[in-house]
Parts: sequence; structure tokens; C-alpha cells
Amino acid sequence: MAPNRSSIWDASDYGRNGAFVPALGLPVVELLAPQPGEEILDLGCGDGTLTQALIDAGAKVVAVDASQAMVAAARARGINAVVADGQALSFEG
Repeated sequence: MAPNRSSIWDASDYGRNGAFVPALGLPVVELLAPQPGEEILDLGCGDGTLTQALIDAGAKVVAVDASQAMVAAARARGINAVVADGQALSFEG
């Protein structure tokens, strides 16, 4: 059985190769205009770069990623991220 793609993400490679994420993602966060206390699901939070911007705006963020390495990188930023397969989750609200 081939490894699940989420299990092979490497946080250090992402840091080097994913440098475009803040450049492209931060304007999207600004467009979303998160409000203090607003609840946001960051599914595929990666290393938490954009999650941190949401938290800094005062939002209550649930940060989820399927990759243990990426969740570890987000946690290293002080973000309470969890490992989960987004396709297996059920959310209401």
C-alpha cells in the first residue's frame, strides 16, 4: 500500500518550498476579516503560518492537519493544532 500523502509532508521542506503561502494567504486572511471571538476551522493548517494570523486577529481557531510533522511545526509556534483527516471529520454550525 502506498503511503498516504499526508504522512510524507516534511515541515522543513514546507518551510523552504512553501514560502509563497504567507504572500498569497495573508491577503486572503485580510479579506476574510476575522473578528475577535469568531470561530474558524483551519483545515490543512500546515505549519500554522496563516493560523497565527487568524489568532492574532482574535479569532478562536481550531487548527487541523493530517500530517503529524506539520502539526508539530504548528505546535512549535504555540498553536493548539490536532492531527486528523479532514475527510473523516463532521462539523455543524
